[in-house]
Amino acid sequence: MHISVIGLGKLGLCTASCFAAAGHTVQGFDLNEHLRNELKARRCPIDETGLVDLLELAWPNLSIADNYDLAVHNSDITLIIVPTPSMPGGRFTNEYVVKVLECLAPAVAAKDTFHVIDVVSTVMPGSSDREFRPLLERLTGKRCGIDLGLAYNPEFIALGSVIQNFLNPDMVLIGASDERSGGMLAELYRSTCKGDPTIAVMSLVNAEITKISLNCYVTMKISYANALAAVCEKVPGADIDVVTATIGADTRVGSKYLKGGLGFGGPCFPRDNIAFHAFAEEFGTEALLGKAVVAVNNAVPERLHRHIAAHAAPPARVALLGLSYKADTHIIEESQSMMLARSLATAGYQVVLHDPKSLDAARELLGTIVAYYNDPYECIAGAQVVALLTDWPIYHELDWKRIADIASPGAAVLDSWRTVRVKDMTPFVYVPIGVGTAKE
Repeated sequence: MHISVIGLGKLGLCTASCFAAAGHTVQGFDLNEHLRNELKARRCPIDETGLVDLLELAWPNLSIADNYDLAVHNSDITLIIVPTPSMPGGRFTNEYVVKVLECLAPAVAAKDTFHVIDVVSTVMPGSSDREFRPLLERLTGKRCGIDLGLAYNPEFIALGSVIQNFLNPDMVLIGASDERSGGMLAELYRSTCKGDPTIAVMSLVNAEITKISLNCYVTMKISYANALAAVCEKVPGADIDVVTATIGADTRVGSKYLKGGLGFGGPCFPRDNIAFHAFAEEFGTEALLGKAVVAVNNAVPERLHRHIAAHAAPPARVALLGLSYKADTHIIEESQSMMLARSLATAGYQVVLHDPKSLDAARELLGTIVAYYNDPYECIAGAQVVALLTDWPIYHELDWKRIADIASPGAAVLDSWRTVRVKDMTPFVYVPIGVGTAKE
Protein backbone atom coordinates (compact mmCIF):
# COMPACT_ATOMS: atom_id res chain seq x y z
CA MET A 1 0.00 0.00 0.00
CA HIS A 2 1.00 3.65 -0.38
CA ILE A 3 0.99 5.58 2.87
CA SER A 4 2.34 8.82 4.31
CA VAL A 5 3.29 9.59 7.89
CA ILE A 6 3.12 13.15 9.17
CA GLY A 7 5.27 13.58 12.27
CA LEU A 8 8.54 11.64 12.44
CA GLY A 9 9.22 11.69 16.16
CA LYS A 10 9.87 8.50 18.09
CA LEU A 11 6.49 6.88 17.37
CA GLY A 12 6.13 8.38 13.90
CA LEU A 13 9.52 7.26 12.60
CA CYS A 14 9.14 3.79 14.10
CA THR A 15 5.68 3.48 12.52
CA ALA A 16 6.90 4.63 9.11
CA SER A 17 9.87 2.26 9.32
CA CYS A 18 7.73 -0.74 10.30
CA PHE A 19 5.41 -0.21 7.34
CA ALA A 20 8.29 0.38 4.91
CA ALA A 21 10.20 -2.67 6.14
CA ALA A 22 7.06 -4.73 5.54
CA GLY A 23 7.09 -3.68 1.87
CA HIS A 24 4.71 -0.72 1.83
CA THR A 25 5.70 2.49 0.05
CA VAL A 26 6.03 5.21 2.69
CA GLN A 27 6.40 8.98 2.42
CA GLY A 28 7.44 10.66 5.68
CA PHE A 29 7.18 14.33 6.50
CA ASP A 30 8.10 16.42 9.53
CA LEU A 31 8.33 20.17 10.01
CA ASN A 32 11.77 19.72 11.55
CA GLU A 33 14.16 20.33 8.66
CA HIS A 34 17.18 18.95 10.54
CA LEU A 35 15.35 15.69 11.18
CA ARG A 36 14.33 15.46 7.51
CA ASN A 37 17.91 16.06 6.38
CA GLU A 38 19.27 13.42 8.73
CA LEU A 39 16.81 10.88 7.36
CA LYS A 40 17.55 11.84 3.75
CA ALA A 41 21.19 11.13 4.53
CA ARG A 42 20.06 7.76 5.91
CA ARG A 43 21.12 8.57 9.45
CA CYS A 44 18.92 7.61 12.40
CA PRO A 45 18.20 10.74 14.49
CA ILE A 46 16.25 9.01 17.26
CA ASP A 47 17.30 6.65 20.04
CA GLU A 48 14.91 3.71 20.16
CA THR A 49 15.63 0.02 20.57
CA GLY A 50 16.05 -1.72 17.19
CA LEU A 51 15.37 1.37 15.08
CA VAL A 52 18.78 1.53 13.36
CA ASP A 53 18.48 -2.08 12.16
CA LEU A 54 14.85 -1.61 11.13
CA LEU A 55 15.72 1.43 9.04
CA GLU A 56 18.23 -0.63 7.07
CA LEU A 57 15.30 -2.79 5.96
CA ALA A 58 13.03 0.21 5.45
CA TRP A 59 15.20 2.54 3.34
CA PRO A 60 14.29 1.00 -0.07
CA ASN A 61 10.61 1.84 0.55
CA LEU A 62 10.95 4.96 2.73
CA SER A 63 11.36 8.44 1.32
CA ILE A 64 11.22 11.83 3.01
CA ALA A 65 8.93 14.49 1.56
CA ASP A 66 9.61 18.22 1.83
CA ASN A 67 5.97 19.28 2.01
CA TYR A 68 2.48 18.07 2.83
CA ASP A 69 1.29 18.04 -0.79
CA LEU A 70 3.96 15.60 -1.91
CA ALA A 71 3.22 13.28 0.99
CA VAL A 72 -0.53 13.23 0.26
CA HIS A 73 -0.30 12.93 -3.52
CA ASN A 74 1.95 9.87 -3.24
CA SER A 75 -0.23 7.98 -0.79
CA ASP A 76 -3.72 6.62 -0.20
CA ILE A 77 -3.59 6.78 3.61
CA THR A 78 -2.06 9.56 5.69
CA LEU A 79 -1.20 8.89 9.34
CA ILE A 80 -0.97 11.92 11.64
CA ILE A 81 1.37 11.35 14.59
CA VAL A 82 1.93 14.67 16.34
CA PRO A 83 1.81 15.75 20.00
CA THR A 84 -1.46 16.45 21.80
CA PRO A 85 -0.20 18.18 24.96
CA SER A 86 -2.25 18.35 28.14
CA MET A 87 -3.89 21.66 29.01
CA PRO A 88 -4.65 23.00 32.50
CA GLY A 89 -7.48 20.83 33.75
CA GLY A 90 -6.15 17.71 32.04
CA ARG A 91 -7.79 17.75 28.62
CA PHE A 92 -5.60 17.19 25.55
CA THR A 93 -5.32 19.98 23.03
CA ASN A 94 -5.90 19.17 19.35
CA GLU A 95 -3.96 22.25 18.23
CA TYR A 96 -1.22 20.37 16.36
CA VAL A 97 -3.60 17.84 14.80
CA VAL A 98 -5.82 20.66 13.54
CA LYS A 99 -2.83 22.48 12.02
CA VAL A 100 -1.85 19.32 10.14
CA LEU A 101 -5.42 18.81 8.90
CA GLU A 102 -5.49 22.39 7.64
CA CYS A 103 -2.20 21.85 5.80
CA LEU A 104 -3.32 18.53 4.31
CA ALA A 105 -6.75 19.71 3.19
CA PRO A 106 -5.76 21.43 -0.11
CA ALA A 107 -3.92 18.34 -1.34
CA VAL A 108 -6.79 16.06 -0.30
CA ALA A 109 -9.28 18.37 -2.03
CA ALA A 110 -7.26 18.21 -5.25
CA LYS A 111 -7.20 14.41 -5.40
CA ASP A 112 -9.63 12.47 -7.55
CA THR A 113 -9.18 9.30 -5.52
CA PHE A 114 -10.45 8.27 -2.09
CA HIS A 115 -7.96 9.25 0.62
CA VAL A 116 -7.98 8.21 4.29
CA ILE A 117 -6.85 10.62 7.01
CA ASP A 118 -5.84 8.55 10.03
CA VAL A 119 -5.25 10.33 13.36
CA VAL A 120 -2.87 8.24 15.47
CA SER A 121 -2.24 10.88 18.15
CA THR A 122 -4.20 10.33 21.37
CA VAL A 123 -7.17 12.70 21.50
CA MET A 124 -10.11 13.40 23.79
CA PRO A 125 -13.26 11.36 23.07
CA GLY A 126 -15.53 13.23 20.69
CA SER A 127 -12.69 15.01 18.85
CA SER A 128 -13.14 13.21 15.52
CA ASP A 129 -16.89 13.73 15.13
CA ARG A 130 -17.10 17.18 16.68
CA GLU A 131 -13.91 18.79 15.36
CA PHE A 132 -11.94 16.80 12.76
CA ARG A 133 -14.83 15.66 10.53
CA PRO A 134 -16.50 19.09 10.10
CA LEU A 135 -13.12 20.76 9.59
CA LEU A 136 -12.10 18.33 6.84
CA GLU A 137 -15.46 18.55 5.09
CA ARG A 138 -15.41 22.34 5.17
CA LEU A 139 -11.83 22.66 3.91
CA THR A 140 -11.98 19.97 1.21
CA GLY A 141 -15.56 20.31 0.05
CA LYS A 142 -15.80 16.51 0.30
CA ARG A 143 -18.08 14.26 2.34
CA CYS A 144 -16.45 12.20 5.04
CA GLY A 145 -17.13 8.50 4.56
CA ILE A 146 -18.03 8.98 0.91
CA ASP A 147 -15.37 11.09 -0.81
CA LEU A 148 -12.70 10.74 1.86
CA GLY A 149 -12.15 8.67 4.97
CA LEU A 150 -11.44 9.67 8.55
CA ALA A 151 -9.98 7.24 11.07
CA TYR A 152 -8.71 7.21 14.63
CA ASN A 153 -6.03 4.57 15.10
CA PRO A 154 -3.98 5.08 18.29
CA GLU A 155 -1.09 2.81 19.19
CA PHE A 156 -0.49 0.92 22.44
CA ILE A 157 3.28 1.03 22.75
CA ALA A 158 5.90 1.70 25.41
CA LEU A 159 9.06 3.74 24.89
CA GLY A 160 12.06 1.48 24.64
CA SER A 161 9.99 -1.27 23.02
CA VAL A 162 8.05 0.70 20.40
CA ILE A 163 8.99 -1.53 17.47
CA GLN A 164 8.41 -4.78 19.33
CA ASN A 165 5.02 -3.54 20.56
CA PHE A 166 4.02 -2.22 17.13
CA LEU A 167 4.84 -5.43 15.27
CA ASN A 168 3.43 -7.77 17.93
CA PRO A 169 0.23 -6.19 19.22
CA ASP A 170 -2.49 -8.04 21.08
CA MET A 171 -5.01 -5.81 19.37
CA VAL A 172 -5.13 -3.11 16.69
CA LEU A 173 -7.71 -0.41 17.42
CA ILE A 174 -9.35 1.32 14.46
CA GLY A 175 -12.11 3.88 14.64
CA ALA A 176 -13.47 4.69 11.19
CA SER A 177 -15.97 7.00 9.57
CA ASP A 178 -16.96 4.28 7.11
CA GLU A 179 -16.47 0.62 6.25
CA ARG A 180 -14.07 1.29 3.38
CA SER A 181 -11.63 3.30 5.54
CA GLY A 182 -11.73 0.74 8.31
CA GLY A 183 -11.08 -2.05 5.83
CA MET A 184 -8.09 -0.27 4.27
CA LEU A 185 -6.45 0.24 7.64
CA ALA A 186 -7.22 -3.29 8.78
CA GLU A 187 -5.49 -4.64 5.68
CA LEU A 188 -2.50 -2.35 6.24
CA TYR A 189 -1.96 -3.72 9.74
CA ARG A 190 -2.64 -7.36 8.82
CA SER A 191 0.10 -7.14 6.21
CA THR A 192 2.55 -5.51 8.62
CA CYS A 193 2.05 -6.99 12.08
CA LYS A 194 3.41 -10.38 13.02
CA GLY A 195 1.09 -13.05 14.34
CA ASP A 196 -2.66 -12.66 14.11
CA PRO A 197 -3.73 -9.73 16.28
CA THR A 198 -7.36 -8.87 16.95
CA ILE A 199 -8.39 -6.07 14.59
CA ALA A 200 -11.05 -4.07 16.40
CA VAL A 201 -12.90 -1.78 13.97
CA MET A 202 -15.56 0.48 15.45
CA SER A 203 -16.95 3.99 15.38
CA LEU A 204 -14.68 6.96 15.90
CA VAL A 205 -16.01 7.88 19.34
CA ASN A 206 -15.90 4.30 20.61
CA ALA A 207 -12.27 4.03 19.55
CA GLU A 208 -11.47 7.31 21.31
CA ILE A 209 -13.06 6.09 24.54
CA THR A 210 -11.39 2.68 24.22
CA LYS A 211 -7.92 4.16 23.90
CA ILE A 212 -8.00 6.36 26.95
CA SER A 213 -9.96 3.93 29.14
CA LEU A 214 -7.69 0.97 28.30
CA ASN A 215 -4.64 2.93 29.43
CA CYS A 216 -6.45 3.86 32.62
CA TYR A 217 -7.29 0.20 33.24
CA VAL A 218 -3.62 -0.76 32.92
CA THR A 219 -2.65 1.88 35.48
CA MET A 220 -5.36 0.51 37.78
CA LYS A 221 -3.57 -2.86 37.77
CA ILE A 222 -0.26 -1.15 38.55
CA SER A 223 -1.72 0.82 41.44
CA TYR A 224 -3.57 -2.24 42.74
CA ALA A 225 -0.30 -4.18 42.90
CA ASN A 226 1.46 -1.27 44.62
CA ALA A 227 -1.33 -0.83 47.16
CA LEU A 228 -1.12 -4.55 47.86
CA ALA A 229 2.67 -4.30 48.20
CA ALA A 230 2.25 -1.58 50.83
CA VAL A 231 0.04 -3.95 52.82
CA CYS A 232 2.39 -6.92 52.41
CA GLU A 233 5.28 -4.88 53.83
CA LYS A 234 3.41 -4.67 57.14
CA VAL A 235 2.52 -8.37 57.37
CA PRO A 236 5.22 -10.77 58.68
CA GLY A 237 6.02 -13.37 56.03
CA ALA A 238 3.94 -11.73 53.27
CA ASP A 239 5.48 -11.57 49.78
CA ILE A 240 3.96 -9.40 47.05
CA ASP A 241 5.45 -11.53 44.25
CA VAL A 242 3.89 -14.73 45.56
CA VAL A 243 0.52 -13.04 45.92
CA THR A 244 0.43 -11.26 42.54
CA ALA A 245 1.75 -14.27 40.64
CA THR A 246 -1.20 -16.28 41.87
CA ILE A 247 -3.74 -13.51 41.29
CA GLY A 248 -2.39 -13.03 37.78
CA ALA A 249 -2.77 -16.73 37.01
CA ASP A 250 -6.54 -16.23 37.08
CA THR A 251 -7.58 -15.48 33.49
CA ARG A 252 -10.11 -12.94 34.76
CA VAL A 253 -7.15 -10.84 35.92
CA GLY A 254 -3.99 -11.71 33.95
CA SER A 255 -0.40 -11.17 35.00
CA LYS A 256 0.65 -8.21 32.83
CA TYR A 257 1.42 -5.05 34.83
CA LEU A 258 0.45 -6.81 38.06
CA LYS A 259 3.73 -6.43 39.94
CA GLY A 260 4.48 -4.36 42.99
CA GLY A 261 7.28 -1.88 42.46
CA LEU A 262 7.51 1.74 41.45
CA GLY A 263 4.37 3.39 40.16
CA PHE A 264 3.60 4.37 36.59
CA GLY A 265 5.18 7.39 34.91
CA GLY A 266 6.19 8.54 31.46
CA PRO A 267 4.45 10.70 28.88
CA CYS A 268 1.17 8.75 28.60
CA PHE A 269 -0.19 6.92 31.65
CA PRO A 270 -0.27 9.82 34.17
CA ARG A 271 -1.85 12.30 31.78
CA ASP A 272 -4.36 9.77 30.41
CA ASN A 273 -5.80 9.29 33.89
CA ILE A 274 -6.20 13.03 34.38
CA ALA A 275 -7.74 13.39 30.92
CA PHE A 276 -10.22 10.59 31.63
CA HIS A 277 -11.35 12.44 34.77
CA ALA A 278 -11.90 15.58 32.67
CA PHE A 279 -13.80 13.58 30.05
CA ALA A 280 -16.09 12.04 32.67
CA GLU A 281 -16.79 15.41 34.26
CA GLU A 282 -17.67 16.89 30.87
CA PHE A 283 -20.57 14.46 30.70
CA GLY A 284 -21.69 14.98 34.28
CA THR A 285 -20.16 11.94 35.93
CA GLU A 286 -17.06 11.20 38.01
CA ALA A 287 -14.20 8.73 37.51
CA LEU A 288 -13.92 7.72 41.16
CA LEU A 289 -11.78 4.63 40.54
CA GLY A 290 -9.32 6.63 38.45
CA LYS A 291 -8.84 9.15 41.25
CA ALA A 292 -7.93 6.34 43.63
CA VAL A 293 -5.44 4.98 41.06
CA VAL A 294 -3.68 8.35 40.88
CA ALA A 295 -3.68 8.71 44.68
CA VAL A 296 -2.00 5.31 45.14
CA ASN A 297 0.53 6.15 42.44
CA ASN A 298 1.41 9.48 44.00
CA ALA A 299 1.98 7.79 47.37
CA VAL A 300 4.75 5.45 46.14
CA PRO A 301 7.67 7.95 46.27
CA GLU A 302 6.54 9.03 49.75
CA ARG A 303 6.53 5.39 50.88
CA LEU A 304 10.05 4.85 49.56
CA HIS A 305 11.18 8.04 51.28
CA ARG A 306 9.86 6.69 54.58
CA HIS A 307 11.76 3.43 54.06
CA ILE A 308 14.99 5.37 53.53
CA ALA A 309 14.36 7.61 56.53
CA ALA A 310 13.87 4.51 58.69
CA HIS A 311 17.46 3.47 57.96
CA ALA A 312 19.37 6.73 57.68
CA ALA A 313 18.91 10.35 58.67
CA PRO A 314 20.11 13.44 56.77
CA PRO A 315 22.78 14.17 55.66
CA ALA A 316 23.39 10.47 54.89
CA ARG A 317 24.58 9.56 51.39
CA VAL A 318 21.75 7.86 49.46
CA ALA A 319 22.48 6.22 46.10
CA LEU A 320 19.52 6.01 43.74
CA LEU A 321 20.02 3.58 40.86
CA GLY A 322 17.66 4.08 37.94
CA LEU A 323 16.07 7.40 36.98
CA SER A 324 14.04 6.81 33.81
CA TYR A 325 10.37 5.98 34.32
CA LYS A 326 11.08 2.50 32.93
CA ALA A 327 14.04 0.53 31.63
CA ASP A 328 15.29 0.83 28.02
CA THR A 329 14.52 4.52 27.67
CA HIS A 330 16.09 7.82 28.73
CA ILE A 331 12.70 9.44 29.42
CA ILE A 332 12.31 10.82 32.97
CA GLU A 333 8.91 12.47 32.48
CA GLU A 334 6.77 11.76 35.58
CA SER A 335 9.51 9.42 36.84
CA GLN A 336 8.98 8.41 40.45
CA SER A 337 12.75 8.02 40.87
CA MET A 338 13.15 11.69 40.05
CA MET A 339 10.39 12.64 42.49
CA LEU A 340 12.15 10.64 45.20
CA ALA A 341 15.51 12.25 44.40
CA ARG A 342 14.07 15.73 44.77
CA SER A 343 12.25 14.96 48.04
CA LEU A 344 15.37 13.39 49.57
CA ALA A 345 17.57 16.30 48.53
CA THR A 346 15.04 18.76 49.94
CA ALA A 347 15.09 16.83 53.22
CA GLY A 348 18.86 17.27 53.47
CA TYR A 349 20.21 13.94 52.24
CA GLN A 350 23.32 13.73 50.08
CA VAL A 351 21.67 12.23 47.01
CA VAL A 352 23.78 10.56 44.32
CA LEU A 353 22.36 9.23 41.08
CA HIS A 354 23.13 6.65 38.41
CA ASP A 355 21.25 5.63 35.25
CA PRO A 356 22.51 4.09 31.98
CA LYS A 357 20.75 6.67 29.80
CA SER A 358 19.06 9.43 31.80
CA LEU A 359 21.83 11.35 33.59
CA ASP A 360 21.83 14.28 31.14
CA ALA A 361 18.06 14.67 31.36
CA ALA A 362 18.20 14.40 35.16
CA ARG A 363 20.93 17.03 35.35
CA GLU A 364 18.78 19.47 33.39
CA LEU A 365 15.91 18.97 35.82
CA LEU A 366 17.68 18.70 39.19
CA GLY A 367 20.79 20.75 38.62
CA THR A 368 23.29 20.79 41.50
CA ILE A 369 21.07 19.62 44.36
CA VAL A 370 22.25 16.05 43.65
CA ALA A 371 25.41 14.43 42.27
CA TYR A 372 25.67 12.29 39.12
CA TYR A 373 27.83 9.24 38.39
CA ASN A 374 28.43 7.36 35.16
CA ASP A 375 29.62 4.30 37.09
CA PRO A 376 27.20 2.60 39.52
CA TYR A 377 29.98 1.53 41.89
CA GLU A 378 31.31 5.09 42.17
CA CYS A 379 27.75 6.16 42.90
CA ILE A 380 27.35 3.54 45.63
CA ALA A 381 30.73 4.20 47.30
CA GLY A 382 30.15 5.44 50.85
CA ALA A 383 26.36 5.22 50.59
CA GLN A 384 24.38 4.43 53.73
CA VAL A 385 21.35 3.55 51.58
CA VAL A 386 21.32 2.00 48.10
CA ALA A 387 17.93 2.10 46.38
CA LEU A 388 17.34 -0.04 43.28
CA LEU A 389 14.63 1.85 41.43
CA THR A 390 14.25 1.54 37.65
CA ASP A 391 14.55 -2.14 36.70
CA TRP A 392 17.51 -1.85 34.32
CA PRO A 393 19.19 -5.21 33.47
CA ILE A 394 22.58 -3.77 34.51
CA TYR A 395 21.41 -3.72 38.13
CA HIS A 396 20.64 -7.45 38.05
CA GLU A 397 24.36 -8.08 37.52
CA LEU A 398 25.79 -5.92 40.29
CA ASP A 399 28.68 -7.41 42.26
CA TRP A 400 27.39 -7.32 45.83
CA LYS A 401 30.66 -8.53 47.31
CA ARG A 402 32.34 -5.51 45.77
CA ILE A 403 29.52 -3.26 47.00
CA ALA A 404 29.97 -4.59 50.55
CA ASP A 405 33.55 -3.30 50.44
CA ILE A 406 32.73 0.19 49.15
CA ALA A 407 29.35 1.07 50.67
CA SER A 408 28.98 2.32 54.22
CA PRO A 409 29.16 -0.59 56.71
CA GLY A 410 25.72 -2.09 57.26
CA ALA A 411 24.19 -0.08 54.41
CA ALA A 412 20.49 -0.57 53.70
CA VAL A 413 19.57 -1.91 50.26
CA LEU A 414 16.05 -1.08 49.06
CA ASP A 415 15.11 -3.45 46.27
CA SER A 416 12.02 -2.06 44.55
CA TRP A 417 11.59 -5.01 42.17
CA ARG A 418 13.14 -7.81 44.26
CA THR A 419 15.88 -8.32 41.67
CA VAL A 420 18.81 -9.14 43.97
CA ARG A 421 19.56 -12.83 43.57
CA VAL A 422 22.54 -13.06 45.92
CA LYS A 423 21.65 -15.42 48.77
CA ASP A 424 24.00 -13.87 51.32
CA MET A 425 23.10 -10.22 51.90
CA THR A 426 24.20 -10.27 55.54
CA PRO A 427 26.66 -7.37 55.07
CA PHE A 428 23.60 -5.21 54.35
CA VAL A 429 20.20 -4.45 55.77
CA TYR A 430 18.24 -5.91 52.86
CA VAL A 431 14.78 -4.37 52.35
CA PRO A 432 12.79 -5.99 49.51
CA ILE A 433 9.89 -3.63 48.89
CA GLY A 434 6.55 -5.40 49.21
CA VAL A 435 7.81 -8.16 51.49
CA GLY A 436 7.06 -8.48 55.20
CA THR A 437 10.26 -8.34 57.24
CA ALA A 438 9.69 -11.45 59.36
CA LYS A 439 9.89 -14.87 57.72
CA GLU A 440 7.30 -17.59 58.08
